[in-house]
Amino acid sequence: MTVQGAYREGAYRVVTIQALALTGVTAGLALAGSELGTAALLGGLTILMPNAWFAWASTRRKPGGWLLVQGVVKFVSTIIFMALVLKNLAPGPAGFFSGVIVTLLAHAVGSYWQPRSN
Repeated sequence: MTVQGAYREGAYRVVTIQALALTGVTAGLALAGSELGTAALLGGLTILMPNAWFAWASTRRKPGGWLLVQGVVKFVSTIIFMALVLKNLAPGPAGFFSGVIVTLLAHAVGSYWQPRSN
């Protein structure tokens, strides 16, 4: 596997781990109450969607400066998504931030569990 292929696979692996963690917390909170599950899903998606875009965009061949631009776009889009969801949909804060926190923790765990090259 090429370095580019390994990098692409690693980026998508992190997003997959985030999606699985979000699915788990959403299902668990949905058992406690459908509003909690919906709020967790919304919170997690505000993190997952920009990360999925960044995983895709960062694996394209571009000069190094573009990676910084893509990171800024990811950060700003995360803030915008969170603001729009909180303002327009008003999810319960406990469920919403549970989804956000679990998705962010899954990003850290997914990054740590990358296969190591020799």
